[in-house]
Order: sequence, then structure tokens, then C-alpha cells
Amino acid sequence: MITVYRLLNGAIYVLASPFLRARARRGDSLWRGRLLWDRPEGPVDLWIHAASAGEVRMAAVLIQHLRREAPDTAIHVTVMTEAGFNAARDVIAEDASVSYYPIDVRRHVTVLYEQLRPKVLVIAETEIWPNLITGASDRGIPVVLVNGRMSPKAYGRYKTIRSMFAGLLARYDRFFLKSDEDLQRYAYFGVSADKASVTGDMKFDAPLAPRSEGRRRELRSRAGIGENDTLLIAGSTRPGEEALLLDMYKRLRDNNPRLRLILAPRHLDRLEEVSHLITSSGAKLRLYSSDGPVAGDEVVLLDRMGVLTDLYTAADIAFVGGTLVDLGGHNLLEPVWAGTPVVFGPSVDNVAEAAAYIESHRFGRRVGSAEELSTVLADFLSGQLRFAQKTESDLEGSATVTAVRYIAALLKGLKVHA
Repeated sequence: MITVYRLLNGAIYVLASPFLRARARRGDSLWRGRLLWDRPEGPVDLWIHAASAGEVRMAAVLIQHLRREAPDTAIHVTVMTEAGFNAARDVIAEDASVSYYPIDVRRHVTVLYEQLRPKVLVIAETEIWPNLITGASDRGIPVVLVNGRMSPKAYGRYKTIRSMFAGLLARYDRFFLKSDEDLQRYAYFGVSADKASVTGDMKFDAPLAPRSEGRRRELRSRAGIGENDTLLIAGSTRPGEEALLLDMYKRLRDNNPRLRLILAPRHLDRLEEVSHLITSSGAKLRLYSSDGPVAGDEVVLLDRMGVLTDLYTAADIAFVGGTLVDLGGHNLLEPVWAGTPVVFGPSVDNVAEAAAYIESHRFGRRVGSAEELSTVLADFLSGQLRFAQKTESDLEGSATVTAVRYIAALLKGLKVHA
């Protein structure tokens, strides 16, 4: 069956090649990469294949942990889509080199193996490319699947090529799977229990941001927030949310005069608009870049990029935007990884799994409206409502730490860079 795949795939490539080359000549970066006109540098220790943006973000979590276990590891990540490439450039560019995975024809994949010369190959989630997998095992390179999953639809599809699929899976050294259902489906194709384990979803396992009393005081001082103030940070807010938050803040301060609010709009080009909303609400505007302590009637407007993640570690509670308006939500886990409880609205289509994870672990609360948000925050401020805090001990035995330690063990003695 592998031979048939290679013949069919090769024939399709020959037919499509003139069109693809024409696109590459016009500067299409995706096809320049997939035709290997733009080649990555090598050698590397670890090759991670992550198809698109979701897999890249999960791979970024794995890389963060691996940097702690094996900081000198040279890592390369391949992606299939422009969304994946852009996500990789945003979240892992400092920790790994990135390129497109070529068309899965044998000669292209051989060129990439000769270029990268990896010691270990890690494949994220569901990517099954026969020449990628056989290329590794034929060279004696361990193949590891992380965050593995198999949907019912994919399970049915793979059943039609059971012999070929089982043969490919037999070339893997280890499977780290998301659920018991995934384990059962992989077992149907011959994956033995001694090669597979259920470790859960890695995307919830990012290393926690450094959080200490000294660091907290420093960050709060930089923002003009006093040690005895209660700090609410509203991050990644969108049009329609700031006015609701400002009205809520005004009412909450009647009973909580030491409550302070930092507003962090999702886009800095809205600073003038949000500034006007603050002053129109009756509060005084204070820019984060200003000096001195924040007065009780001031709202701090975050006017700098790249500091929100750190500020979350200094907060007492956070709200994440894009959730009180119908936009599907932004990164709800960022405050959680900072050790800060998070409250968010009902619009979480983009972050549904994260929302469920947060609620199930009591790291925060979903609310149905601005009125309910005000009630939940009032209960929190009065001490009637408490949340759990994610700690480093929660990561022990987690999906990512388990997989990273296995990969690090493979790399020991195999690493190009000592």
C-alpha cells in the first residue's frame, strides 16, 4: 500500500508541478517552502511537525517545557499552512526555526531529512504523512506522537486502509494520547499498551509565569498600584466591553474604595477611543506609562505592548475580553498560567475547551452578562467567592511534562550540541 501511495502521490505532484512552480516563482511563500525552494538550516536535534495554528500552539507549550529539561536542544518545526507558519513566527520563533513541510513525495522528504538530520521526530496530534514517518524509521530516528487524537470520522476513514495505517503506526516508538477513546481507537490498529499512554491535552500545561511577592510588588509599583490595593485587570477588551466594565467598576468602588482597574484593549489603535470612554465615565485617565501612584478615581489604560502577561501575575483577579460581546473570546489561560483567577463572559466559541477546563478546575468563572460579572466580582471582593490557583505541582505528571521527559531521555547522548 505504501508503494501505491507513493506512485499516486508522485503522479499528482508531476501533474500539479507546473502550476505550483508558477505560484512559487510569483513569490508565494507557502509554495516556495513546500517545494523546498526555501530550505531550513540544519542540523537539529529535534524535528517537530505541527500542521497548523492549533498544533503549533500546543508544540510551543512542549518546547517551553523542553527548554527547562534540555536547554541546548536545537529544534526545528515544520508546518503545512500559512496560519501555522504565522502562529509559529509569533509564538516559537525565539525557541525554534520554522519552515513549511514539503509536498509528501519521497525525494522532497529525503532532501529535508538530509538537511535537518534530526535525532528525534515528534509529530503533533493527527498528522499522518507516510514518507515523513517511514523516512524517520528507515534512518533509525525515534518517532513520537504527542497530543494524539483520532476523531470518530478519522477512525472510520482509517479503517478502510487498516493494513497500511497499522503498518505506519508500527513505526512509532511512543504515543502520548489525549483520551481513553483515542487509546481504544489506536489499539484497534495494533498500537500496544506498552507503547501508548493517556496523558490528556497538552495545551493546558504551559509553564507558569514566575510569581513571587517581590516580583508582584515590583510590577504593581511600576503600574502605580499600591500593595494594599485590589487590582482587577481587564485584558484584550473589545468595543462594547469597556463601557460596561467602567460602569461596573464605578459601582464596585462604592464598597471597595481600594479597588483599582487596568484596562488593556486588544488593539492599541483604540487608545484614543478608550481614553474618551474613561473620562466620559467620570473617572480620571491614567496611562500605564505615567509615573507615580494611581489615585482612587483613576483608571489605568495600558498603552504598551508586551507587558500584559507580566501584569497578570500582579493582579488579584482578571477579566478577559471578547467574551461579553459576540466575538468568541481571547486567551483565557494567560491569567491562569500567571496564577490569577479569571472571569469571562458567555461568548467563548474560540476558547470553549479552555473555558471548560478553567471552570472544572475552579480557576475562574463564566458569567452570562455584565450584571452577573458585577455580582461575581462583588462576591470575590467580599471574600464570599474563592478560586483555586494553578501551581507548579499541578504540572507534575501532566501530559506535557510526561512527554517532555521521554523526549529529553531520547535526546540524551543523541544531541548534536552537548
